[in-house]
Amino acid sequence: MDEQIEEIYRQLADQITPEDFQARVEEKVALMAGLCDSRTAALLVARDLGASEVLTKIGSIRPETGNVTFTGKVLSVSEIREFPRSDGSLGRVANLTLADETGSVRVALWDETVELVRSGDLKVDQCLKIRGLAKEGYAGTEVTLGRSGGIEEIDLDIVPRTTPYKIAEIKSNMGEVSLLGVVVDAGEIREFLRKDGDKGLVRTVLLGDETGKIRLTLWDEQAAMLLEKGETIEVRNGSCRERYGSLEIQTGSYSAVLKSSKNVQFSEIMMPIADLKPGMLCSVSGFVTGLGEVREFQRDDGKAGRVANIYISDETGRIKVVLWAEHVDLLRTLDLGYKAVLIDALAKSGWNEELELSCGWRTRITFAPPG
Repeated sequence: MDEQIEEIYRQLADQITPEDFQARVEEKVALMAGLCDSRTAALLVARDLGASEVLTKIGSIRPETGNVTFTGKVLSVSEIREFPRSDGSLGRVANLTLADETGSVRVALWDETVELVRSGDLKVDQCLKIRGLAKEGYAGTEVTLGRSGGIEEIDLDIVPRTTPYKIAEIKSNMGEVSLLGVVVDAGEIREFLRKDGDKGLVRTVLLGDETGKIRLTLWDEQAAMLLEKGETIEVRNGSCRERYGSLEIQTGSYSAVLKSSKNVQFSEIMMPIADLKPGMLCSVSGFVTGLGEVREFQRDDGKAGRVANIYISDETGRIKVVLWAEHVDLLRTLDLGYKAVLIDALAKSGWNEELELSCGWRTRITFAPPG
């Protein structure tokens, strides 16, 4: 059962078995001829069973969730910001950050609703019920209160999550993400020109913990931090985005990146091929069981590029591996049966949705003859 559907089912568990609930959801999807997704169908089944309201945990809210009702404790209330609209009128916006035991999310209040902030009716540590629309915001998922939305104070003792996320728990479009990680690769500081002509700094750092790895993008002063492999750093209020098929933590002016004395355990985890999923930055070992031809192509900048496919297998399955640029040179001395170790390859959906491993410039590859 899908995670979001399971969350809806838990609120109805005393009325129906999980098998019957799943069957009703599938029947509802079929009756709607594909016009609704499984989550919407589950909400319709819940309504059929008499549920007047289904609450979603904050950690499950994604841009594609759509209309959502949830509860949370207010962690922060921003100042009201005014801005000119294209029609010449003046718009107003303020943000709340709400959290429960599963995570936190930003709630955007617009125009008349911001009066709740100005009047002091919304305060830190209040517990609120929010009805709104989930969407992709500037810093990950946010919920906006439209005309059909609502906000009310409730008498609940909500204890927000205070522990940092483990890397394996982080999902695309999460905002307000905090984590602890050890520096696996400190990356290089690169300069770039902004649109206004000023110079900026950017740096991509690879972080790891006992559950996996993730890339962290740092800008300007944070990019210039002195970082060494093996150091532990703490990231506060980052946001997770999917970029080039891989999950990545982005930081901004609202984020903090600090060195930490805490010990974070990391060791390279070799993932079984059968357990790979799109978006994973992973390491895999196996044996070469297929060799393809080198193909040349023209890049967007007009330069010539090269790509080649091989296949590797382990005891759980077989997968296509796409080699790019200088990695293609490894094929000159490669043969079937060689042992392959790929570090930091990206699992992604390729041609015909076939799962493949893409080996870019950050991927480390070693091949060894059998025996």
